[in-house]
Amino acid sequence: MKKKVGVALAIILLVALGGGFYIYQKQRSKVVHLTPEVQRTLLETVAAENEAVIKKPEFRKRMVQPANPQKNVYFGDLHTHTSWSFDSYLSGNRLPPEEAYRFAQGEKIKLFSGEIAQLSEPLDFIAVTDHAESFGLFEGCASSNLTPKQEKFCAQFDNPSLRLLFSLKKDILKRPPKAPADLCGEDGSFCREHGKTTWGKTQAAADKAYQPGVFTTFYSYEYSPIWKNMGSTHRNVFFRNRTVPETAVSAFSAATALDLWRTLEDTCSGDCEFLTIPHNLNRYQGKAYSRVDEDGGPYTPEDWKRRENYDSLAEIFQTKGNSECAEGLNTTDEECTFEQFYPLCEGEELGKCASDGSFARDGLKFGLELEKELGFNPLRFGFIASTDTHNSTPGDTEEWDWRGKIGLRDQTAKRRLAIRKLVPGTNFSYNPGGLAAIWAKENTRESLFDAMKNKETYATSGTRIRLRFFGGWDLEQDMLNQPDLVASAYETGVPMGGVLEPGETTNQPKFLVWAAKDPLGANLDRVQLIKGWVENGESKEAVFDIGCSDGLTPDPKTGKCPDNGARVESDTCEVTAGAGDEELKVFWTDENFDPEYSAFYYIRVLQNPTCRWTSYDAIRLGEKAPEEVSAILKERAWSSPIWYSPNNLKNHLK
Repeated sequence: MKKKVGVALAIILLVALGGGFYIYQKQRSKVVHLTPEVQRTLLETVAAENEAVIKKPEFRKRMVQPANPQKNVYFGDLHTHTSWSFDSYLSGNRLPPEEAYRFAQGEKIKLFSGEIAQLSEPLDFIAVTDHAESFGLFEGCASSNLTPKQEKFCAQFDNPSLRLLFSLKKDILKRPPKAPADLCGEDGSFCREHGKTTWGKTQAAADKAYQPGVFTTFYSYEYSPIWKNMGSTHRNVFFRNRTVPETAVSAFSAATALDLWRTLEDTCSGDCEFLTIPHNLNRYQGKAYSRVDEDGGPYTPEDWKRRENYDSLAEIFQTKGNSECAEGLNTTDEECTFEQFYPLCEGEELGKCASDGSFARDGLKFGLELEKELGFNPLRFGFIASTDTHNSTPGDTEEWDWRGKIGLRDQTAKRRLAIRKLVPGTNFSYNPGGLAAIWAKENTRESLFDAMKNKETYATSGTRIRLRFFGGWDLEQDMLNQPDLVASAYETGVPMGGVLEPGETTNQPKFLVWAAKDPLGANLDRVQLIKGWVENGESKEAVFDIGCSDGLTPDPKTGKCPDNGARVESDTCEVTAGAGDEELKVFWTDENFDPEYSAFYYIRVLQNPTCRWTSYDAIRLGEKAPEEVSAILKERAWSSPIWYSPNNLKNHLK
C-alpha cells in the first residue's frame, strides 16, 4: 500500500467540505486500517440501513449500439476521482481507476464504509480525472532513496492533524502555487519526474478498460488551481487518442488557464489533440466569464481565440451544484433555484457565494457581447454534466442509490443526514451529480471526442432522458412525425452545438425538439426553450414553455404549462401513475426574432417530481424526510445551445 501523502491543496479541499477528517493508522502489513472504534461505528451504522424498503429498478444490461451515421446517444461521466487523487485517498477511498472502470460497467463495489454501490445500467464511457497535482506524490514517497527531509514530509501524512492542515494552507495559496518543496525540491523536479510514472499508469489503466464500440475510456486528468476563500478555476483535460504529452500539466506548472493552454500547445504535438472542460463555475468567484484571467491580467484577442479552441464544453451540473444559472443573479427564472450550492453574494463578498460571471447562461450572454468587439464569439460552449465523485463511483447519480461524494465523510446514510443545514460544505448542499450525453456515430475515443469538440452534447441531472434539438430556417412541423426526422433535420438545419448563419432564406428561425423519458425514470413534464440575446448593448433573456405534457397548452397570460397533477409521496417515494408523457415532440418558431441581433437558444426538459436522495436516506433509517431541504425535485436535461450570428463567420469557424 502506498504511503498516505498529500499537499495542502488536498487538505484545504477537505476543510472546505465541512470537516469530517479522520485519523488513520499505518500498519506494517501495508494495509491501511481504521481504528477499531471507528470500524465498529461504521458497521453498526450501515447495518441500521434498511435497503429492503427502497424500491429499486431491475438491473439493465448494456445495449451495444452499432455505428450509426445519424448518431447514437451515449451516456457517461467525464469527471471521476479515484484513490489516486490525494483528497480522495485522505478521505478513506482505496479504490484505484481499475475499480472505477469495473463499477462503470455495472459491477458492484464495496465502499470503505461497508455500503454497496451499483449502477442500474452500465455507462457507455467514463473519464478518470484524478488531480494532476497528486501525480508523483505517491510514487515519490514510495521511493527507496528519500532524503531525511523527504522521509519526514511523507511520514507526517500517516497521521494527519488539523495543525498540519493549517500550517500548510498558507503555502499553497501563494501565486504562483508551488509543489511542496520538502518533497519535490525547490524546482519541483523530483515530483515532476515521478509524475510521469503516475501519468503512464493512468494511461495504462484507461487502455486496459477500453473496448472500442462498447465502452470508452479517455486519457484525462484534472487541473486544479485554487485561491483564497476556496475559489477555483478547475478544468478537466481530455485527449483524442494515445498521442499525449509526456507529463500532465498541473497548477504547479501552470498558474492560470492561459498558462495551461499555452503549455499544452507546446507539449501536445503531432497527432495530439486536447480539449478542456471547466467545472464548478459557481465557485469561480466571477472569473468564469470575465475580461481578466485568474491573476487579473486582461484577455487579449489571442487569449480569447485559445479559449474558443479548447473550452468547447462547460460542466454545468455536478455534485457541488447547478452552474446553469441562479435566480436573483441576472435572472428571474424560478428553475434556476434547482440544486444551488451557494447563496447569492452580498456587497463585496466573493468567497463561498454565487456571484456575477459564474454561471453558464451569463457566459453565453457575455459571449454575444464579445462578438461585437472581437468579430467572433469565443464563448460558444456546449453543455455536459458529470459527478465529480471521489469514491471511484462514476455515474452513481440515481437519488435512491447515492452513497455520498467523498469517502468516510458521507459514506453512510446517518452521516449524510447528520448536519441538517443547507449551507455550503454540509452534506445537504450536495447532490449525486449528473451525466454527460454525447451524440456520436460510434462509441470510440475519436468519435466521442469529435462530438465533444462539435458540442453535440447535453447535460442531465443524473437521469437518462433522450434529447434531440435542431434549428434551421426551413424546418417544418410535419417533419416531427416523419420516419426520416433525424436525417431531414441534419440536412435542413443544424443540431445542438451548431450555428445558424444568415442566408437568402433568413426569416424566422425554427426549432425541432424530441425528448424521451429515461426508461428507468419518471415521465416528462414539459419542454422549455431559453433564449438569450444582446439588444442595443443590453443582455436579455427569455424562458418559454414550448411543450406541455398530457395534452396541456401554455397559459396565454403566464406562458407557462399548467400543473399536470404529478405528485410524489415523500414517505414512500411512490409517484403519481399516468401523469406526464413518455415522449414530447415540439416545433417552435421564434416570432420575435430580429436578424440584427446575435442570439443563442437551448432546451431544458423537466421530469415529473421524484424523491431527492435525502428522502431515500430517511426511509432507509426509518425517519421522516428532513424538513430543512425539499423532499422532492424535478430531474432535468439541458441541451447545448444553437447560436445565430448576423456575421458570416463560416471561414472563422473553420
